[in-house]
Amino acid sequence: MAHDTSHKLHMTVESLLAEPVLRGRLLGGKAGLRREVTWCLPLAELPPPPGADRPAAGEDLAGIAVYAPAAELVAAPDSRRLLSGLAARGAAAVLARLQQGSEPDLGPLMRAADTAGLPLVRLAPEADYHRVGRLVAVKSIADTAHVLEYSVRVHRTLGEVFASGSGLPALARSMATLSGGSVLILDRGGELLARAERDRAASDAEWQELADAVHAKAGGGRPQAPRTGHHHVAARDLDVAAPWGERLHVVCAPVGVAGEPYGTVAVVEPVLAPESHALAQHRVIVEQGAPLVASEILRQRSVTEAEERSRDDFLDTLVHGRFTDAHELEARSRHYRFDMDARHAVFVVAMPAASAARAQAVQRAVAGVADAAGGGGGGGTGGTDRAVGAAPGHGKGFTMATLMGRLLVVVAEFAAADAAAPFDAQAEKTALQRYGRWLHRLVTGRADPGAQIAYGRAATGAAGVAASFREARITLELSGRVQVPEVCGYAELRVFAAVEEAAASAQGREFAREVLEPLRRADGQTGNLEQVVLAYIAESGNLNAAARRLQLHRNTMLYKLERASRALQMDVRSAETQFTVWLAHRIQTLNDSLRVLQAELSPPA
Repeated sequence: MAHDTSHKLHMTVESLLAEPVLRGRLLGGKAGLRREVTWCLPLAELPPPPGADRPAAGEDLAGIAVYAPAAELVAAPDSRRLLSGLAARGAAAVLARLQQGSEPDLGPLMRAADTAGLPLVRLAPEADYHRVGRLVAVKSIADTAHVLEYSVRVHRTLGEVFASGSGLPALARSMATLSGGSVLILDRGGELLARAERDRAASDAEWQELADAVHAKAGGGRPQAPRTGHHHVAARDLDVAAPWGERLHVVCAPVGVAGEPYGTVAVVEPVLAPESHALAQHRVIVEQGAPLVASEILRQRSVTEAEERSRDDFLDTLVHGRFTDAHELEARSRHYRFDMDARHAVFVVAMPAASAARAQAVQRAVAGVADAAGGGGGGGTGGTDRAVGAAPGHGKGFTMATLMGRLLVVVAEFAAADAAAPFDAQAEKTALQRYGRWLHRLVTGRADPGAQIAYGRAATGAAGVAASFREARITLELSGRVQVPEVCGYAELRVFAAVEEAAASAQGREFAREVLEPLRRADGQTGNLEQVVLAYIAESGNLNAAARRLQLHRNTMLYKLERASRALQMDVRSAETQFTVWLAHRIQTLNDSLRVLQAELSPPA
């Protein structure tokens, strides 16, 4: 069975043997000298070993020095099995007391102790149980008090740093000062959140590589099951190879809240540098520091979530044009570095197949690229995304992304208003298209291969953002009714843009109804005459091509077109009739889309 060989500030068998009554009396089991000793019990008073009537309790004798008369141990039917059983149950040592005038053969016991790795100590006849038990108790209590005193001192020092609100870097520096080693603070994914270096000038990449190795060996920062008698998650000792070729000893502890892993805190030193007492102190430092690091991460997460809610509220108000106070708009725009004199465009991304987690990952990726480019507003907490390059088209201007229901909304700055330079509409259009295609590659690669992206035209100021969002939403809604590319701008749907004013008027709605209603009334059991006419128009009046499109026989197609002509009281073969039906259909489609979006795009009363 493997034993915990980590160095502790607590009493060990080795330190206990330094006492005069035990000095020089080790008979065997030298490999177990670093076992921790917390108490002493007679062999006769030990709980029975786990069995069928008593479930296994792990190391149920952990820290117990077993006291027994040497004659009783020698007379045991199988001394090898007895000692190996005690070692398996975590006993610290066996203290064998000789009787006055008796010298039993301890050879088999010594060999059994060496095999089990369990220290066997010979006691003089005058070392009765009361004397030895009192010695172990006094030293154990003294060591425990020393540990508590040191722990309180460490906790007070780190607590003052935490209370000052200086953040994770300050906590790392304080732990490095206390330990004399380098300190790493990792998140749950192994990302290096903060570090404090001592006697080692390594690159950021090398420290991150070391953090990855510690994260992997520490089990991803997940708490280990505590041993019997321990009610906290203890530190662990690791041997890790540094990227610069040095072997390092790492004392680390998991960082977590309510069982949820948040990361790892670690003290790092060369393997040969720290002595056992220093390593024991390192364990206290990381165990005391881990809860404070968890609290700081939790505090930062709360602040970040509050900032995200405020940012999302700003963006929602901005795209819907709901600012009623010009002073509030100016103040919040200044806070988020939104330039009201610049031109912005809004991109709306539909990801119907993406999970909430993947949608949030895309949002963070867009924000990370914006942050890396110096793009102001941001929109996530993930930082720069390693796998995504700079977004094209909008340079280092404002970019903000947020999730609105199932949609990802991105507001990006493309050009500042500059009276000295002529406005280049074609260059702006190209920039919008390039950014839309980049956004599509990002979304399809990370969240939903079937994503649809729509965007509005760029415009100036807050009012321009609201107008661009309206156009983007109309374009996205139209994409479900007419055939459009996977990345489509409002300007590409020129016809709908041109007829929007007519579609919104009573005359336009009446025109569409008067043209299309006769076709719909005449459908009956013969099929949709409106779709027949539209297919005929789409094929430029080619009867055979229209029939193939609808998978109809040529004669059936001809019959339906004749019925449509009678219903319209116009010849569908004429260009004027075809244009009339086509225009009515466009107006009706746009009106249907606007009706769906009315509640979303209309400001509150």
